[in-house]
Amino acid sequence: MNGLTTVFRAALGGALLILASSCMGGQFGALGAAACPALGSGDPLQFNYSANASANGKVKSFVLAARSLMETSTKMEALATQACRNMGRDLGIPDQAMTAQNDEPGASAKAACTVVAGQINAILRAGIQIQAQVSPPQCQANFQAKARCEGACSAQVDPGQIVAQCEPGKLSGYCQGRCEGQCEGVCQGQCNGQCSAMNAQGQCNGQCNGTCNGGCTATCHAKCEGQWQAPKCEGSITPPSADAECNASCNATANLQAECTPAQVNVQTNANTEMAMRLATTLRANLPYLLKAEIGLGRRVAADAKVVVDVGAQLPKIIGNAGAQAVACVAAAAQASVQASARINVSIQASASVSGQVAGHS
Repeated sequence: MNGLTTVFRAALGGALLILASSCMGGQFGALGAAACPALGSGDPLQFNYSANASANGKVKSFVLAARSLMETSTKMEALATQACRNMGRDLGIPDQAMTAQNDEPGASAKAACTVVAGQINAILRAGIQIQAQVSPPQCQANFQAKARCEGACSAQVDPGQIVAQCEPGKLSGYCQGRCEGQCEGVCQGQCNGQCSAMNAQGQCNGQCNGTCNGGCTATCHAKCEGQWQAPKCEGSITPPSADAECNASCNATANLQAECTPAQVNVQTNANTEMAMRLATTLRANLPYLLKAEIGLGRRVAADAKVVVDVGAQLPKIIGNAGAQAVACVAAAAQASVQASARINVSIQASASVSGQVAGHS
C-alpha cells in the first residue's frame, strides 16, 4: 500500500503542477495576478491595500480567503482527475479518452471521471456486484490561519493597549509562544488535567481538559508567555472586533486550509473474474483519494466557497473609494473566487459520477 501511495503522490504532484499552471495563467488569469500580486505569491496578510485601516483589514481577509479557495479548488480537481485517470488506466481506458478538450473550471476532472463512470457502469450491468464500505475523510480546520486572519482584520485596534489594560486572567486570543491557561485547540506541552493524546516524550499533544502549559493551536485563555495575536478582553476594555465581512472570510479560510486524510474503504465483489478483480483492486487504491477530493476538499467547503463569492460581490460597495490597489485586488479576487467555486462544483459532480456507483458510507 505504501508503494501505491508513493506512486499516487508522484503522479498527483505532476497533475498539480499542470493544473496550477493552467489556473494561474489561464482561467484565474495572469492579468488577475498582475492587478493583485497577493493572489499569485507571498502572504496576502502582509500586503497593504489601502490607507483606510478598516478597508485594509477587510481586503486582506478577503484576498486570503479567495486565494485559499483558488488553491483548494486546484488541489481538489487535480486529486479527482488523478484518481479517475488511475482507475481508467487500470480498466483499459486510453489516456486520450480521459483528456479534457477545454480549460473550463473542472474540465479535467469531468473528462476523466465521466469516462471511468461509464466503464464502471458497463461492468456492473454485466452482472458484477461491487460494494465499497466507506469511512469518510477526516478534516481539521486550520484555527491558526483563522486567528492570523482575525488579527489582520483587527489591526486598526492596538493589541498592546488591550493586553496592558485588561484585568489579569481575562485575556484570550492566539498565543505566539507558550500558553498558560485553558487552550481551545491542541495543547502541545504539559496539561494540568486530562489530555486526549500524548506524544512519545510523554507530553500532551491533544485536547487538554484543564490548563495547558505549552503551545496552543487555537484560542488561549488567561496568560501568554510570548505575543498575543487578536487579543480579546472579557473585562471593560473593548476588544478588537472583526466585522461581518472579516468574520466570513476568516471562517472560510480556516475551513479551506484544513488538513484532510484520505477516506478509508473496504471493497468487496461477488465475482472472481479478471475484470471484477481489476475493478476491486483499482477502487481499493484510488477511491480513498477520489473521496478525499469529493468530500474533504469539495462538499465540505462548498458552503465556504459560496460565502467567499458572496463577500466578493458585496465588498466593492462596502469599501467604497478605498484606493486603487484595494479596488483592483477585490475585483481580481472576486473573479477568481467565482471560477474556483465553479471548479469545485463541477469536480464534485464528476467525482460523484464514479463514487456514487460503488460507495456506501459506514
